[in-house]
Amino acid sequence: MKSLRFVVVGVGGYALVHLDAIDWLHEQGMADLVGIVALKDDQKKYPELMESLTSRNVQVYPSVDEFFSDRNNGADVLTVPIGIHMHVPVSILALQAGMHVYCEKPLAATVQEVDKLISVQKKCDRKIAVGFQHIYSNSMQQLKARICDGRLGPVKEITLMCGWPRSTQYYTRNDWTGELRKGKNWILDSPANNAHSHYLFNMLYLCSSQRGAAATPSQVRAELYRANHIKGPDTVQLEFRTKEGSRGHAVFSHCNASENGPVMHISCEHGEVEWQGDVGKTVIRYKSGAQEEFDNLIHEHWRLEGFKNLVQAINENAGPICTPEMARSHTLTVNAVHESCPEVIQIPDGDILEVQDWEMFPPDTKGDFRRVEKMDEYLQEAFDRRKFLSEQNITWAKQTQSRAFEIKDYDHFPQSERK
Repeated sequence: MKSLRFVVVGVGGYALVHLDAIDWLHEQGMADLVGIVALKDDQKKYPELMESLTSRNVQVYPSVDEFFSDRNNGADVLTVPIGIHMHVPVSILALQAGMHVYCEKPLAATVQEVDKLISVQKKCDRKIAVGFQHIYSNSMQQLKARICDGRLGPVKEITLMCGWPRSTQYYTRNDWTGELRKGKNWILDSPANNAHSHYLFNMLYLCSSQRGAAATPSQVRAELYRANHIKGPDTVQLEFRTKEGSRGHAVFSHCNASENGPVMHISCEHGEVEWQGDVGKTVIRYKSGAQEEFDNLIHEHWRLEGFKNLVQAINENAGPICTPEMARSHTLTVNAVHESCPEVIQIPDGDILEVQDWEMFPPDTKGDFRRVEKMDEYLQEAFDRRKFLSEQNITWAKQTQSRAFEIKDYDHFPQSERK
């Protein structure tokens, strides 16, 4: 298998995971890091890392423009772990320069951006893998196989809950987190379109009985709330129906008190599934009376499997497991969430506790949190009974604008600006 030459855009944040992935592939003779785009400020912020990279003869570019202006950059693959609004523009430049792309999730904020990227990809005949790395996991691939081959059969209903507390520092780490848009560019940042987007995509992936496909929603209803001083929501609840006939319920929050989930319950034609998180177990109870159980975590580098899959796809001239066409279903769902609920309800300060506590990530650091009282109880009620927050007799959960949004020939967000 040919070793491919990688360049990473970025040096901090999630770019560190991309660097780890390339090192992991290098150990297997599959990849070499030949370049990195690192802004001057980031170079100063990570001096030890920069020294290590330069000692390995990794070319350092101070901007994306300077990288693309270097016609001898030697890159086969560009990885794009940057702001949501920059995913498509930078990926398009890479495709047009003859490179393959590993683009972080979500692929874009709007479906029109995804469609533009797919169009350019087809013209350039290059490959794109999207960083929804959870679908490469043991549990998702095992479940997908059982759904597609008929052992479990089609998904009838799927329910998910995930509450991950995020501090006020989380929302100040860059200039786009928590924003709905930045200038003319849509961001639509939220738990469903960022930290928890993997789990929403998992739902859509499993709701399709076709291999290599994710289900397309036909109807979405949502409610959006925020406790933090941001423009976008930090709590998202949605219900969707798919063209395949599945029904999904999901609730995500960053303003609860403790790590809560992800957990998922799936009702299929031939059985019930309890999915107990990324590092837990999956328990399947078939209607025949048989029971099956397996570990969701099978090796410590499972989050990096998407990078390996792209290298294999390039060498074998095959399609990656997670394609832009599949990722479009997630972007379409997020767009429909905001079409369904154009207003983000601000939760009153009287229902919020301001505390300092330990961060989930990065570990061993403290942050300042705005926690909604009893939010964990509300999330559990929503998960157990498929009840919207506005149906739980919560004083601040009053959604006057939320409605079921029907999706048909949808190709532009927001629909009101469709040309």
